[in-house]
Amino acid sequence: MPNEAVFNQNNQPLYTEQVNTYVAPGIDSSPEAGAAMSGLLFGMPFASTVTTSAPLVMQVSNPAGSGRTLYLSRVIGSTGTASVTLTLLRNATVGGSVITPLNYNFGSAAASVAVTRTATAAPTGSPATLMSMLLAIGPVILDMDGRMILPPGNSITLTITIASGSTAATGNISWWEY
Repeated sequence: MPNEAVFNQNNQPLYTEQVNTYVAPGIDSSPEAGAAMSGLLFGMPFASTVTTSAPLVMQVSNPAGSGRTLYLSRVIGSTGTASVTLTLLRNATVGGSVITPLNYNFGSAAASVAVTRTATAAPTGSPATLMSMLLAIGPVILDMDGRMILPPGNSITLTITIASGSTAATGNISWWEY
C-alpha cells in the first residue's frame, strides 16, 4: 500500500483513536500508571547503616502458585559515601524480616502476592548476579519499566555493600502485578 497514511485517517486501512477524556493534546500513560489506578502497583522501601559485615538487603519474591506475574517497575539505591556496590541477584536466599509491601494506590485495599524481606546479613544460596555497579554519593534510579519479569517461584534481591567503613543507605523496589 504505497502512499497510504495508515494512522488516524478514518477512511484508511488502520484507524486509531485516542480513548481518553482529552481531545488535544493526546495523553498516554505508562503501564505503572495503569497498574496504580487498578491498585496493583506496589513497593518496598528500606533504610539502614551499611558496614562491611552488615549490608542492606531487600528481596521481592513471587511465591510458587501465586497466580500472578510481577513486573519490576523501578529499583532505587542511595548512599552517603562513594565506592559502595549495588548488586541485583536472582533467586537468592534471604533471612531477615518479612515486611508488608506498600500499595501505591492509597485508596485500594488490594494486597500484593509478593513476599518481601529486608535484612542486614548477606544473601546465601547460589543466586545469579544480574548486575553490579559502584555507586557515587547520592541516588541511582534503575527504570525497569516491566523489562524484568518475575514469574511464580522467582525472586529479585537488592544488596548494597561497602568495602570498609560505614554509610547510610536506602533502597526501594517497586513492581506491578498481573
